[in-house]
Amino acid sequence: MKAVRYDRFTGIDGIYLADVPEPVAAKGEVVVRVEAGALNPGALPALHGSAYTPGRDLAGEVVAVGADVLGFAVGDAVLGRLQSWDAHAQFVAIPADQVVSKPHALPWDVAGSLYTTPMAGLGAIRAVEPRPGETVVISGASGGVGFTAAQLALRAGARVVGLSSAAHFDLLRQHGVEPVLYGDGEQDRILAATDRADAFIDTVGGAYIDLAIALGVPRARIDTVVDYRAAKEKGVKSMGTTDAGGLPALAELATLAGAGDLHIPVAATYPLTAVRDAYRALADRKTHGRIVLHPQDLT
Repeated sequence: MKAVRYDRFTGIDGIYLADVPEPVAAKGEVVVRVEAGALNPGALPALHGSAYTPGRDLAGEVVAVGADVLGFAVGDAVLGRLQSWDAHAQFVAIPADQVVSKPHALPWDVAGSLYTTPMAGLGAIRAVEPRPGETVVISGASGGVGFTAAQLALRAGARVVGLSSAAHFDLLRQHGVEPVLYGDGEQDRILAATDRADAFIDTVGGAYIDLAIALGVPRARIDTVVDYRAAKEKGVKSMGTTDAGGLPALAELATLAGAGDLHIPVAATYPLTAVRDAYRALADRKTHGRIVLHPQDLT
């Protein structure tokens, strides 16, 4: 079978496909025929400093079940995250406690995109705990983490003010978010849009923690999913993917997305043979939505 590998320390050009043996299901594992797996921006910096396979999110069909596995059978559709980061492959062996059942109505591309980035949005929401009638400000509201967080805050009954480029204003408005142009003067524009800011979620980094403090948001209700050093220095939260609630939370997101109550946009899909092109598109950062690999497509 084919699997993505990286051990040449030359950035995206060092990613390649290798022929590797198909995995077998050890005790407690299932083997999944991977149909879709999203790329995540956090993989890009590591391409210059470590040898690893830069993929974690996956969705596919169970083709083998190891001993002591309960709740899954051959033919089941699942989604999840591979702790070893080896998900960019045609088949993977994965512990059964790292996958959940895929709702029938959930498209493969969305299912393979739900773990890392949308879960970070859920973790941020659980950090700031928006309440009905409150106002939540989100930096990078049109990005993968911010867009999920915005939708979940709205579901909680909060008002959402989203910092974004003008190119994404229509999208944000369509989903109930009040857009504000990011960049110089954004504090004044936020204050023109709302007379209160009860919580702040930062998905960008930079000076956004300082902006949240300047807006009067209590530090206990400021969360960043990127600026961990500043969070520690300034006494705010830094909750994200690993704080969202694990597999039960992933199942919750899958149910919402499958029912059409959570929109996870997919910008582009690529065959496994075009994995470098996929990562170049990810690095370009000009698309709105997830970039997804199709491991069974070798065209």
